[in-house]
Amino acid sequence: MEINDNNNNIPIRLSFEDALNLTGLGKYNFGLLFVCCLLILAMYIDIFGFSVVLPSVACDMGLSTSQQGLLSAIPLIGVMISSYAWGLCADTLGRRLTLLLAMPIGMILNLAASIAPSYISLAVLKFFSASFTSSANAAGFVLVGESVPARVRGKFMLLMASATMYVQFIICVIALPITQVSFSIDVPWLSMTYRPWRLLLQVISLPGIIGVIGTIFMLESPKFLISKGKEKSSIEILKTISKWNIGTSEKTFCVESIFVEELEVQESTKKSVLVKIWNQTAPLFKPPLLKNSLILYYILLCAYMTSTGYTMWVPTMTNAFFIGGESTGKTFCEVASTAATTSNSTTAIHCDNIIKPMTLYAVICYSGISGSLNILLTFVVGPLGKKRTTILVFSIALICGIALLFVKIPIMSIVLFFVFLYVALILGNVNTYLVELNPTYLRGMATCLSVVVARGFGFFSIQLIASLLANYCTSMISGYVILVFSGLVVTFFLPPDTQQGKNKITSDLSKGNDRERTKS
Repeated sequence: MEINDNNNNIPIRLSFEDALNLTGLGKYNFGLLFVCCLLILAMYIDIFGFSVVLPSVACDMGLSTSQQGLLSAIPLIGVMISSYAWGLCADTLGRRLTLLLAMPIGMILNLAASIAPSYISLAVLKFFSASFTSSANAAGFVLVGESVPARVRGKFMLLMASATMYVQFIICVIALPITQVSFSIDVPWLSMTYRPWRLLLQVISLPGIIGVIGTIFMLESPKFLISKGKEKSSIEILKTISKWNIGTSEKTFCVESIFVEELEVQESTKKSVLVKIWNQTAPLFKPPLLKNSLILYYILLCAYMTSTGYTMWVPTMTNAFFIGGESTGKTFCEVASTAATTSNSTTAIHCDNIIKPMTLYAVICYSGISGSLNILLTFVVGPLGKKRTTILVFSIALICGIALLFVKIPIMSIVLFFVFLYVALILGNVNTYLVELNPTYLRGMATCLSVVVARGFGFFSIQLIASLLANYCTSMISGYVILVFSGLVVTFFLPPDTQQGKNKITSDLSKGNDRERTKS
């Protein structure tokens, strides 16, 4: 129902989406996008950025390959354990408040990790810093999605997702001048030596610090407020957004009442947290959702066990081609195995400049192309379809993985290695399937579980690579090629790119829920 203002003929009672559309698109939306992109970058820098300094850290602290693998994977465990907790926080306390509570602590722990004196203290601090910065994934995407008009929401989500693909690009650009400086400052009261890699960890914390400051000036999600019954506060925020975007005064924003059109499944407040978690998870693994859930999570497992596992080792493995020794006429595994064996058996005395500029340039190319391809796929997926695009990504990665076992040209080996890891580009399609094939009230849990699957198996993969790289590299790469092949086979069982299957599943599930509610 709409009530019109008799003087201006403007509806003053609108649905939330219509009211949000009236706020326009302008400075506030782009400012919020910029701030949340910085926070998301801070999270991914915390997870993957450490891989860039790993060769220097390993040299400085005399770490074995296994220790390097554990240190690289520790942030993933922090993210995996804390992701659902921050999701609950964002849904109960608010999106903005969750960011303001968690991100500053994450940044402080990040800075503390840069001056950690030992391997153990560094691992502990990175675990907790990643645990807190993971709040950006739970609250940042949702805050942006609920604060911008529907017509640009998809584009804003895509820009945020693409920003994460440029993490190593940004870090390496910053690292180029820092890693080429040689200095060593003893700090006795901290029992550590201050070297360039510590400075780099501090500098790459700046995006998160700037993002936290920016969050102070942003507003809470108006949709979150109205979902909590705070209609007046939600309208005030919409008025402020309108003022920022199109310059109108709050008095000219003539909406006096808003309502939410979509129906949401309400959980009883008397139920325990564990019961609520079970009620949100169990339907995903029961008919009619079971088949698609298993397919999508297995595809995600194949892609991210391969991609996340090796992405942590990209700088280290690439560095092996430039750090010395002859790599011509050797396969990728012969070079990587030699470097890993040397790392386990010797400790370098001079740890400055251990990361070669060519390594950083190569990683810049890897990350930059990855982000650009992710954006390109958004134009391809329309005419080609999600299923065919996913098959294409898996097929190209599979071909490059097989070739990687035999090619003996150094630059070609690096290129094939990078493209093999681009199997991660299927993430956008998988997330779209998770949204389309699941009813609204289960989508949050479905995407949350995708994070747990991706990061959990990524952690396992990093440890596996650390254990096998030195002596069983060829067999290990072959195993991952088989894994990608199995993912390709399962991809053929994805539902076709039509709405029919989705509507049937959602309708069946809704009928089941109606019956349950009738019984209760």
